Amino acid sequence: MTDTETKTISLALYRYMCQNIVGSENHVKTMRLINTVRDNFTSGKEYIITSGSFGEGLEMRGSDLDLMIVNKAVKVYEKINTTYNPGHVNLTMETDDVKAGFTKLKVEQIDLILKGFLSYLCEERNGKHYFSSTLFKQELVRISDGVVHGPCLSNKTGTFDQATCLHCTTWISQASQWITRSSNEWPS
Repeated sequence: MTDTETKTISLALYRYMCQNIVGSENHVKTMRLINTVRDNFTSGKEYIITSGSFGEGLEMRGSDLDLMIVNKAVKVYEKINTTYNPGHVNLTMETDDVKAGFTKLKVEQIDLILKGFLSYLCEERNGKHYFSSTLFKQELVRISDGVVHGPCLSNKTGTFDQATCLHCTTWISQASQWITRSSNEWPS
């Protein structure tokens, strides 16, 4: 299947869903805008991003609510940075010897206030400390009484998924083509 065929089919599916399942295209656009405005107003110590089908404005019966919670206290850098943010955990990406699309997050600098971060969320390998998503999810389960559902933490009824995320303030080199791409085009 060519990129043009894929794009045509994807747009046709989107229009079909708008017209026959969730309401008009204007309704979907309005719901997306409402979600964006709410996300902007509710973000405090963390960024909150409504995602999944509901975040895209598709209110489908039986669908769960997906939220991305972006932690502002942890800063991720693609390359070693000479100036770090005080009061934050500062991590750098290591992409050698990992699967495509994945990274190891190495602890570069940590504020003394956040020193406990190392003891329960990081693993030591060859004298270096790395952030562990497994340990992080286990800690979230412990304090929230939720369940691990893939990369997310879910409630026991399965109506809510939360993906806690870390923030990189710059575009990483692997995503550089996304900076200038048209918002009307699908990635290759």
